[in-house]
Amino acid sequence: MNRPQVSKTPGLGWLRSSRRLGLILLALGLAAYFLQPAWAAPPASNYDSLRLFTEALFEVSQKFVWPKNEEDLMYGSLRGMMNSLDPDSSFLTAKEYQNFLQGVKAAPAEAGMDLIVKDNLLTAVSVIDGGPAARAGMKPDDHIIKIDGQMVRNLTTQEAARRFQGAPGTAFKLQIIRNGEVKPLDMTVTLEPLGGKTVTTRYLDDAVAYVRIRYFNEETPVELAKVLNDIKQHKPAVKGIILDLRNNARGSMEDAVRSASLFLGNQQILIAKGRSPKTEQSYAGKDRDLVFKTLPPMVLLVDKGTARAAEIVAAALRDQARATLLGDKTLGLCGITKPFPLEDGSVLIMTVAQCYSPKGAKIQGKGLEPEVPGQKPSAAKAPEKVPAPVASPEQDPWVLQAKDLLISGKPKPVAQKGSAS
Repeated sequence: MNRPQVSKTPGLGWLRSSRRLGLILLALGLAAYFLQPAWAAPPASNYDSLRLFTEALFEVSQKFVWPKNEEDLMYGSLRGMMNSLDPDSSFLTAKEYQNFLQGVKAAPAEAGMDLIVKDNLLTAVSVIDGGPAARAGMKPDDHIIKIDGQMVRNLTTQEAARRFQGAPGTAFKLQIIRNGEVKPLDMTVTLEPLGGKTVTTRYLDDAVAYVRIRYFNEETPVELAKVLNDIKQHKPAVKGIILDLRNNARGSMEDAVRSASLFLGNQQILIAKGRSPKTEQSYAGKDRDLVFKTLPPMVLLVDKGTARAAEIVAAALRDQARATLLGDKTLGLCGITKPFPLEDGSVLIMTVAQCYSPKGAKIQGKGLEPEVPGQKPSAAKAPEKVPAPVASPEQDPWVLQAKDLLISGKPKPVAQKGSAS
């Protein structure tokens, strides 16, 4: 086994620090471990990769037109490596990680959009109803190319989320690319508290309950429980429930399990599978959470902005309650991430498990294909491929489709296991 003779390479005095060498070994070790296919060559190939990496670092550190800090080069390498894994994996410096944790605990204001890096572009997966970004004109699938006149480069998903959190009134000038538009669009987004409830409801012709989940957070299960209990007591009894999960890409696995538990009780909601079969875990709800002894027929509205917690809930209700999915294929972003602190306080945030539905269908990277395609708007009426939720559900073509399905009696009610709470 031939190891590279790093110490004999001319000009590599910058590698003498054990910390720097450790970072390089970590970067290449992780790259080889996580990116190589199952049939990869024996470990000797990892040393070839290490040799290539150290050679590249040497060339950049010695010959790039502007001197670069060695730590910046290493951090940039780690950032690029993590960005190559999936939209939810990233590298954060020690300061960035502390800021990220503070933002997770309590962001005083935000833009109200969920972002990922897609095809090397910072892309809005969802734009929360009534939030600052939505009022500014942002739409799902918009690509942000400039922030305050600066080109967006090498941002991770977590960095992007934190960038659009801060003090109320903070304004950002954005330039975006939108599919179907010839020129970039300019708009200003001002950070504000999101406000309002995450769950809203109304009754359509007093026969069908329409429930909209704007986004998931720790309050959503409580708000949803109140809404479902109100529906349960409604007179006359509703013929069905429309659960709108479109344009909803926020929320943790815990938020999803607690919310789905209201419909399913102690039934299985999610299967999480890591690299090793030994890491597989199953998550179920709690019988005491169950609202309906016999769950009314349900139609779930989903689209390409449905991700994370919303995908978990949609998959569980389809498998366990025979809910009908209507709309467009979901995003397929449903991994479980975990932080891995490094010696200097920086952190790798990495997807360690993928989500599967109770019947074993993979969600991560695949998405959920609806049984009923959503009605497409005519080209003369709207240029968008998929209609976004509108202010009035009575005028929303997908809501009307779902309502017709429920009134026709096609989706059947499902008797739940356990007793109603």
